[in-house]
Amino acid sequence: MIPESISATNSNLKGICPSNVAATQKVRNVKISPSTKQIIYQVVPFYKGPERMTSEIWLADTDIAGSARRLTDGLFNDRAAVFHPDGNSVIFVSDRTQPGKAKDLYQLFLSDAEDAHDPRILNLGRSVQEFEISPDGQYIAYSSIRHSFSESTACDAKVYGFQKSPLGLWIYSFVTAESHLVDGIDGACHIESFTWSPDGFELLYRLRKGKEAEYSEQEILVQRISVTPGSRPVTLGTYPRSPSGSNIWLGSGHIVGLQSYEPCNSLDARALFIHDISSGKPKATKRLYGDFEDAVRIVDMQSKYCSNRHGGSGMIAVEVCSDVDTHIDAVYLHRNNTTPKDNYLFAVLPLFRTQGDAIWFGAWDAKYAYDSATDKTTVVVAAVLSSGILNEPPNVWSIRIDENMETRGTPPSRAVTSDDRLEYDVPNWYYPSLTSVRYKLSSHLDWLKNSAPLRTEVIHWQAEDGTRLSGVVRSSMSAVNRPLPTVLFIHGGPYRRDIPDYMPYFCNWRELLASAGYLVVSPNYRGSQGRGHAFAFAANQGIGVYDWPDCESMVDEVIRRGWADPTRLAVAGWSHGGSLTAWGVTLTKDRFKAAVVGAGASNWEGMVMESGSPELEKAISQRDPWDGELHKRNLSPIHRVDGVSTAVLILHEGFKEKLMQGENEALNSLFILGSPMGFWKEDTLKMSWKGSFDILTSGYD
Repeated sequence: MIPESISATNSNLKGICPSNVAATQKVRNVKISPSTKQIIYQVVPFYKGPERMTSEIWLADTDIAGSARRLTDGLFNDRAAVFHPDGNSVIFVSDRTQPGKAKDLYQLFLSDAEDAHDPRILNLGRSVQEFEISPDGQYIAYSSIRHSFSESTACDAKVYGFQKSPLGLWIYSFVTAESHLVDGIDGACHIESFTWSPDGFELLYRLRKGKEAEYSEQEILVQRISVTPGSRPVTLGTYPRSPSGSNIWLGSGHIVGLQSYEPCNSLDARALFIHDISSGKPKATKRLYGDFEDAVRIVDMQSKYCSNRHGGSGMIAVEVCSDVDTHIDAVYLHRNNTTPKDNYLFAVLPLFRTQGDAIWFGAWDAKYAYDSATDKTTVVVAAVLSSGILNEPPNVWSIRIDENMETRGTPPSRAVTSDDRLEYDVPNWYYPSLTSVRYKLSSHLDWLKNSAPLRTEVIHWQAEDGTRLSGVVRSSMSAVNRPLPTVLFIHGGPYRRDIPDYMPYFCNWRELLASAGYLVVSPNYRGSQGRGHAFAFAANQGIGVYDWPDCESMVDEVIRRGWADPTRLAVAGWSHGGSLTAWGVTLTKDRFKAAVVGAGASNWEGMVMESGSPELEKAISQRDPWDGELHKRNLSPIHRVDGVSTAVLILHEGFKEKLMQGENEALNSLFILGSPMGFWKEDTLKMSWKGSFDILTSGYD
């Protein structure tokens, strides 16, 4: 199955090969300073070996191309860095006191960084899980375990429902350098997330019954509490299941957050929900996005550099997935004395849209600032962008957007009242004209940029029932002009999507295989992200109903176009992509010459019983082992291995022990029935890459 375009020396693999990928870095956790003049981010090895993890913090000037420079030395695991609200220092988590174990907070003044001074530790007296600085910069709220358990009391036995170390909520004062536990919060529950009120006097937090993943599918309690000692919490309401990410508390009196389009659904598109708590209790709720595109991440855009004229207002940025594209919108909410009672104004303004590139997994930030001296406003968006179309590896880019509030014209989006989402015209509302400038701030992953270029293309086609689908096709620029051996590479999730990015990593072999001369096709099947509620909710029909036929229809489409050789096909994927690979191989028996099932499920009954998220796995599989419908068991791939001639490699990461028993059963079934196969549990990801590449290129004909 080795393509004719690959020579014996295989020069392309000197660029994109397992060794280079295993040694690469990822760029993430982008944050903008309150003044919008600087940006920090994190550079971390994509894979850790037997040694401990390390990471670096980098600093860049927003408006100077190529200005990124290393802020910390990379000898420790420095991470989760944010600017202090005054903009003069950076707060981050590190293991400097106990490499590989500690989770302490450090403060690095930027003037000290220029003089090569070490950061100072903030003596909290305990490890930090998550933290957030108060808007006035006086305090840090952080989550940490309430009680420490010594090794002598540790026990291998696990009792269902027993919470060994629930997270509590703590406050550190910069003035006194002391910490205290926030009293009044139920100590038997787990702090899932928290955020400050705009004035810094209160905290909003979410509680669930335990920290394990299964509790995220149960009821979540939402409360607020004053930071004044002795205060009691006020319950605002509940969520039917965990929202996505943290909430944001806005000066307009709204709590915003991301939930499933229908909040009780485990598998659904995400939408932005706006809850009005201006009267102290939740009132009206508004839902934005989720109908035909998905809101997947939000950030608070405001800082102390916002003018007093924006009192009673709030502004967030929303990452919106629209098919294979992404755009970032600013959502502005405003309430003042002239606004009718129980009403408010809001506007949605576009800030940024991908054009042949892609944002790396939520690695972006947006900040709004106002200069009272010049009466000018500005917005900065910073993001890690890559492009498969342009062969650009992930790097940090800044986009500065200046607003001219004197210009009134056609609204770039919409301004509406809470009573009517469809009206464009709001009296005395002035729409800004937006002008932007973009800068590339960093130059990481040069080895990838210098590799042999690939061809990346987004295509659309129709499924058999007429549903319009999209996917990404990758191939080598040097590939011969004839039908190529083809690998169907399926993304996980299912609530993820394939986009025209450019970043090979452990569960993504697209670029590796394309550089070796294969045509690699990656479909966005029903259940994927970016197409709204109906498209994502289709996953609730169960695995194999829509997702696999959609995947196979992309193979049929590239064969129809004359790009793929129907006699030389392979299939691979990771997580849910691995599950779909197992599904497709046991359904088609011999259509695919080779397959890699990466961390996928073959026995859905066992998966539901053994998984840490049984409700989610039941929604995906629609298999309930205890419902008495025994005929459903015949639908799992493990019950259909008879007659499979595809060469199958089953891969699992070391930490996915929950899948090992069921996949050993799949291994034994394939072995007994004579399928060429292998099973690889390998912590060294370079080796798993090599194993995947070997079986997909081993020539099973």
